[in-house]
This record gives sequence, structure tokens and C-alpha cells, in this order.
Amino acid sequence: MTTLERPPAALFCLTCGPQAVLERDPAAPLLRCASCDAVTEVPALPLFVLTGASGTGKTTVTVPLRRLLPQCEVFEGDPINQIAALGWGLFYDTWLRIAHEVALNGRPTVLCTSMMPDRLERLPARKLLGPVYFGNLDCPDDILAARLRARPAWRHASTEEAIANHQRFAAWLRAHIAPTWDTSTMTPGETAARIAAWVRPLLGPVVTPTPDDGSLGGPWPS
Repeated sequence: MTTLERPPAALFCLTCGPQAVLERDPAAPLLRCASCDAVTEVPALPLFVLTGASGTGKTTVTVPLRRLLPQCEVFEGDPINQIAALGWGLFYDTWLRIAHEVALNGRPTVLCTSMMPDRLERLPARKLLGPVYFGNLDCPDDILAARLRARPAWRHASTEEAIANHQRFAAWLRAHIAPTWDTSTMTPGETAARIAAWVRPLLGPVVTPTPDDGSLGGPWPS
């Protein structure tokens, strides 16, 4: 059985190889290779992260958000949770790379998953993105505990230890992330409407990719 070597985490120049790490130009949305000086444009579209402790409603709010923000791609973080088995840093970095690919199609991303700003800023793929805005979903501790206790045992969120950990995380987010929406006082649709009203003014101009009429390039590379 052949074991594949894990690729490097850093963004590197595909011409020069893994030793040539790409750096973000501080004055423009560009990546530059210090070895060959090749430049790659980075879409400056924003990423919106809806964080929150488990049980605050991140998954539930994605459904109405998709209807209210048709100009965005709305994702819930759990479908690629298996990547977290390789490390939470890799999980978050993978989502940033997905958001970059979405931005190449001219669409901003709204990502509903537990994440903290300081962890995001240290990730290799952060340099692929434009501005990142954080919002927080929250609810009182007693309601959070009741929601978590109602979850199936296989999710490992209903023990008293797990509940206390999620409550501490919710308290930290409550103190450090704004805006915050209390999901115990609004329906999912009402919460999504508040979030959409926050997102829309921050979108800026969304660029629609120009169809290729054959004039945008020469022959395929050999």
C-alpha cells in the first residue's frame, strides 16, 4: 500500500515548487512569488463567518439565509467535519480555500461554523481572502443546555461536561464578537432576516465573471 505524502499547508508557487511560498501584496489584492515574481490576483470579496457555540442555531439558520441571500453561497460547517480529525487548523483552512474558490466565481461566502477570529488570521489560506466579518449566534445558558441535552448521545454534546464547555465558549463569544443575535427570542426566519440585513451593506460590488469567448487565452499549456 502506497502512503501519499501530505502536501504542504502553505500557499506556494506551482512553477517554482513548495519552497517558494506566495506572499500577499500589502498594497493590493495580489499574491506574489518572491522567486519568479509571478503575480496572481486575489478576489477581494468578503467572507462572513457566523460563529456560535453548539446549540445556538447555526445549522438551522442556513436554510432561510439561502433564500434571503441569493447573491451569496451559504455553507454550514459540519459536512466536512471529517477533516477536523486531521486537525482543526486544517478544517478551518479548508473552508477558507473553498471560500476563495467561490469568490473566483464572483460570489461571497457566508460560513456558519464555530470559529474564532484569532485562529483564522494565522491560517495559510487567509491571504486568499478579502475582508472577513464575524457575527455570533447566542442564547441564554439554560436554553443552550436544554437544546444540547435533547441531542442524540452519539453527538457527544449532551453530557454535563460538554454542556459546561459549550456554555463557557458561548460566554467568550458573547464578550468578544459583535454583532450577536439571540436565537431564543426570534424564529429562525427572523434571525436570518437580521443577519441578511447585516450582510448586504458589506457586500460591496459583486463582480460577475465574464464568459470566455475564446479571446482570453491561447492554446492549452503542454
